[in-house]
Amino acid sequence: MSAATLPIASAAETRAYLRALVGRHRVRFGLIVALTISAALAGMSTPYIVGQMTDAFASWARGGDVDPGGDLRWQIPLILAAVLAQAGLTWASYRNLAVLSEQIVADVREEFMERTLALPPGQVEAAGTGELLSRTSLDIGQVQYSLVQAAPQFFTGMITVLVYVAGAFVVSPVLGAAILVAVPPMVLVLRWYFKRAFNVFHQVQAARADLTSAVAETIDGVKTVEALGWQARRVAHTDRAVDRLFGAQMRSMRLRGTLFPVLDFSAFLPCFTSLLLGGVLTANGYLTIAETTTVVLIMQLAVAPAIEMILSLEWVQNGSVSLSRLIGVRGEQTAAGEARPDREADEIIELKDVTFGYTPEKPVLKGVDLALRRGERLALVGPTGAGKSTLARLMAGIHRPGEGTVRIGGAEAADIGETALRRFVILATQEYHLFNDTLASNLRLGAPGASDEQLREALDVVGAGDLPERLDDGLDTLVGGRDHALTPAEVQQVALARVILAAPEVIVLDEATSMLSPNAASDIEQGLNRILAGRTVVSIAHRLNTAHDADRVAVVEHGRITELGPHDELLEKDGAYAALWRRWHG
Repeated sequence: MSAATLPIASAAETRAYLRALVGRHRVRFGLIVALTISAALAGMSTPYIVGQMTDAFASWARGGDVDPGGDLRWQIPLILAAVLAQAGLTWASYRNLAVLSEQIVADVREEFMERTLALPPGQVEAAGTGELLSRTSLDIGQVQYSLVQAAPQFFTGMITVLVYVAGAFVVSPVLGAAILVAVPPMVLVLRWYFKRAFNVFHQVQAARADLTSAVAETIDGVKTVEALGWQARRVAHTDRAVDRLFGAQMRSMRLRGTLFPVLDFSAFLPCFTSLLLGGVLTANGYLTIAETTTVVLIMQLAVAPAIEMILSLEWVQNGSVSLSRLIGVRGEQTAAGEARPDREADEIIELKDVTFGYTPEKPVLKGVDLALRRGERLALVGPTGAGKSTLARLMAGIHRPGEGTVRIGGAEAADIGETALRRFVILATQEYHLFNDTLASNLRLGAPGASDEQLREALDVVGAGDLPERLDDGLDTLVGGRDHALTPAEVQQVALARVILAAPEVIVLDEATSMLSPNAASDIEQGLNRILAGRTVVSIAHRLNTAHDADRVAVVEHGRITELGPHDELLEKDGAYAALWRRWHG
């Protein structure tokens, strides 16, 4: 299971959201309803005319003064016209419903992507790769199929059945009441189904997310798996995820195995009942042959749309569950903060009594107090696992503290909108990504309006000034794919160039030059110091020459800042930092 999953909207919230989406397109929705009702009425004309024809032939057969042949001259064309009208109206209804469904899918997809990209990075990381992949691919695909394929079938089938039932009541209230025999079994089985379906289908989707996560993590870490000989362990982990999915699928199959047979039986029951009851009433003179024939044919016509409703019900339910998972992401995103960090604040970042843990029972940082002055260069040092990277992420606003406060630019980090926060402070780590696009486009992620000359200057600062010349098409070369895959060091240089182009007020560097040689890293750090003069820089220093050049050094041990001060001052204290310095120098 994922360490922390994104929330899921309730059934009521899902219905309210869908109503709001449909409300945006109320004119087209009203047109669809009108077309569907008109198509059903046109379709109901045929049973009525056939009923009249049957009555006329029966009267003629008994020796009545009736000319069936004369009636056929206008009845046959009317039936043909009714069939053509029904076909045309049904086509228009389905076409408009398909367009509406695609518009709603586009609304859902765009809003989901906007909300997901606006989520705090720490929350996205906690959710895990599988959870996000499942929602961005499986759930969106499920919603699309449900809205484009299943929902139109269910919606038009429901309206058509209602119109047919109403028509049957108009022709003969007694025979129309035959539909009521289907109500008790349908109500009972549907209540039983919906009481369980929402949770069961959520379990299925959650199990799919776990399986996706297991596979994605194994693929991402395949080299580690091979190096440590964990193949059997990862296979067993994936097998457990498959077993959970299989169990959830079997629970959903048991629901369907009960629902569909009962609904199928209920769909045919009114047709059988109306035929049996109509025959008895007609034989005893209570109904005409025309009335019985018309109602029986209407009931027969209602079977096909009723079956369509039944078959599409599962997909509609699946789509509803997937939509609730997408809305859950939407619900988690709170309103954008109104606070804006102040670039002129004296204390650019301030932590007061901060405690943080990835799980509540295991705090990584405990009671941390730290104030970073504007334009200051701070180095974080300490043993592995001390909490340096976690502290850096808190200072960058990636995580929210469990206790205490983090202020960035004088404003509470939690109150700053994500866009404003990222323009003010950027965290650069050893984990980078190049999109399958041109080198220039990848660089302009930091500054969309940057000129080619500015891109080259930024690359030059990070020691990659000759990179465009070494590529086939210079800045227009496609990178990020197999054709022009850059080395890890080059990818890191491109990422650092992006940071320079973004020109934030605060830069937090967490092993941002780990892929580079010590000499290259030293040269880049000197270049960064020049280009970032006057800006605030926080560096996690694994090479202590970085700490030597910083204004202050913070020693992090066991989740606390145990020493804080300039390099020379901490050496004079002969404490933890002095011991680290001596070990680093051998």
